[in-house]
Amino acid sequence: MNHKLINTTSLETLLKLIDETIKNNFNPTLAFIYLSFSYDLEYIVKKLKKYPFLVVGSTTVGEIYADEINGVQVKDKSITCMLVDIKVDSFALKIKNIEDNSYYKTGIKLGEWSKKQFDNVALLTLTAGLAFDNESFINGIQKKVTYLFGAAAGDDNTFKDTYVFSNNKLTKSGALVVAFDQDRVEILNSRGFGWSGIGTKRVVTKSKRNIVYTIDDKPAIDFYKEYLSITEDDMPNMGADYPLEVELPDGQIVYRAAIAIDEKDGSLLFYGHINEGSRVRISAPMGEMVIEEVKKSIESALEKRSQYRAELTMIFPCAAHKSLLGTQKIKEIEAVYSATKNSPLIGFYAYGEISSTDDTNAFHNETFVTVQLREKS
Repeated sequence: MNHKLINTTSLETLLKLIDETIKNNFNPTLAFIYLSFSYDLEYIVKKLKKYPFLVVGSTTVGEIYADEINGVQVKDKSITCMLVDIKVDSFALKIKNIEDNSYYKTGIKLGEWSKKQFDNVALLTLTAGLAFDNESFINGIQKKVTYLFGAAAGDDNTFKDTYVFSNNKLTKSGALVVAFDQDRVEILNSRGFGWSGIGTKRVVTKSKRNIVYTIDDKPAIDFYKEYLSITEDDMPNMGADYPLEVELPDGQIVYRAAIAIDEKDGSLLFYGHINEGSRVRISAPMGEMVIEEVKKSIESALEKRSQYRAELTMIFPCAAHKSLLGTQKIKEIEAVYSATKNSPLIGFYAYGEISSTDDTNAFHNETFVTVQLREKS
């Protein structure tokens, strides 16, 4: 699986470099293009239509890439493109708008579509829309497919609009999925956290999907105010820095970032669902220890496949990792690049992360998802 990395701040330069790459006898079949939402997205989708390769595109909160030529790089408000020549019979792509809040049904349909492509399928999905119900969408997919990974698009932390696109469609309320044939592509998935629960666990006593009304029969906002002095203006940044640690009925731990508060009824709006009866507590970031946690998650996955060496690594870290580490964020990416044995890497900082290898909850906040791929002989 050969690759070509491009990073620029000009759409015209991107197209020029793609053309030059193809002229040099490199024939990519798939392109990952991650960029700031400040670019003319309709223009780039229009220009990409002429190419024979398929495009996996998303807006971001920062672009990430690495290889032997470019080293490890973390950029802001740029365009990052990786062209790869993975065999065309090993993947299939579909992009779909979602209307009338039909997230669950659309998830089921896309899961059914992917199973028709390959019997042994793994699914990359990128979602767009600040109001996108990732949890319902993923629950729908998991009715048909259990191996999922991906992310929710970002928009430079402006919280206005997020987008995903291919070379035939752009959507700010929809999803892009790439089905991979695991009989042809070997995939290794891992996720690392960087937050730790503090304080006493409480019980969610009233909630609906991603809105929590009461915790221990008291307004949810009162629970947060026990630990933090917050107002509407503090969200969503404060909610990302101090997410809710949620213990699911099966004992699994997930984190949920609060993005808004309703002062009238004291409720909190989160990026993911929190069911009634869940045990919760506030969590705090682990500082630079997050780097070691992410590295350990990759090494733990690799221990099970001692001879595995990826040809391509995709990463989807939460935007909170970027703000938490600040100027040290490059160290986290360097640790991941080293742990994946310096395989070519591309990714972006996201508003939510998707990772599941079975029927467990697959949507996360505050995590760092790493996906390694290599073609089978």
